[in-house]
Amino acid sequence: MLPGISIKFSNGNIGTVVPSADGVFGLLASAVAIADKFALNTPYVLKGMTDVANLGIVADVDNYVLYTWLSEFYAEAGEGTELWLMGFDKGDIVSDWFTPDGVTGKAPAEALLDAANGKLTALFTAFSPEAAYVPTIENGLDADVALARTAAQTLADNYTNTYFAPFFTILEAYAFNGTHTDLESLLTESNNRVGVFVGATETRTGATATKGASTSLLAGRLARTQVQESPGKVKVGALANLTAFIVDEPVETYDVESLHDKGYITFRTHVGKAGYYITDGRLATDEADDYHYISRRRTIDKAFKVAHNIASNEVLNDFDLTNEGTVDPIYAKDVEGRIESAIFNQMTNAGELSRDKTNPNDLGVQAGFDLETNVSQTNKILMVLKVRPKGIARWIEIALGYDVELN
Repeated sequence: MLPGISIKFSNGNIGTVVPSADGVFGLLASAVAIADKFALNTPYVLKGMTDVANLGIVADVDNYVLYTWLSEFYAEAGEGTELWLMGFDKGDIVSDWFTPDGVTGKAPAEALLDAANGKLTALFTAFSPEAAYVPTIENGLDADVALARTAAQTLADNYTNTYFAPFFTILEAYAFNGTHTDLESLLTESNNRVGVFVGATETRTGATATKGASTSLLAGRLARTQVQESPGKVKVGALANLTAFIVDEPVETYDVESLHDKGYITFRTHVGKAGYYITDGRLATDEADDYHYISRRRTIDKAFKVAHNIASNEVLNDFDLTNEGTVDPIYAKDVEGRIESAIFNQMTNAGELSRDKTNPNDLGVQAGFDLETNVSQTNKILMVLKVRPKGIARWIEIALGYDVELN
């Protein structure tokens, strides 16, 4: 095994800075190639709708879903937002995009991840198959969605472990039949790098009918917010879309709470406020999972990248040992301090981690070397790194009543 670093996510615990691009995402989409402009299985970097036009992608029959996704994304995220795009043949299904090839051992989606060189923090899908495609409905939606969840989680885990470039994936609840009782709960799964979005800005039936979902709005909202923020944060304001449906029913009259309670992400409204919002950022895993929410997933992934950037400088470095063969405490303190300072400067100071303001020494992060292990024998340094997440006001209870004395 080559000398290197292993950073594992622990679960059940709850100077000059170069900012990371936390909102750089990738889009995997069914598409039709455009001669001399847009090729399939090829990575493209977009910064706005001008780039979309330059690729020849328009709202025609071939690429209507792709064009709509991109226009909705930029309406929400804003022009200038970096987005990586890769189109796939309409004969492919979504699970294919995440499944390793039998010859190369690499999934098609990895070509986009590799081209971005670790910049992508999330992948989104826009599935628009051939007209002849007939989905097999299981548990209320296309059976391939379940296969894609497993494949996307496996790819994300393996890619993170290999390339230290963590990401999560949001899939569409493709061909959802509209009956929420038919859906299986995602809360029994362990796919904490995969979420499923329900709902679209257009009705299922109509001139431009699609069985997909508008993951574009979720992507756009996440691209313009900090990692610790829920995509449903009301203070950010309503989404850019003016209409929202679950199949053919307006979101206003659909039981979106039942979708949320099963772990799906969808649109919602708030009484007294105009426009549409995201319910929250749930991922397909148990509620007790520390990374059940996108906000927690994005935050820990950013801490992972910052820590790796510092720790990677120590690979094959030489350092002093004590008489017992353990790590020299002075060396340990130096590395601990550099990791803590980097996370503090890039995250805590930006409001992405919590800080106990009653303690002037609290940085919202704590790194600690194992000073007991005999490193002279193992050549392995052990460290525990902890960060304190932000709280999110998901439920607010107010006791309202009369009191003459107002005590």
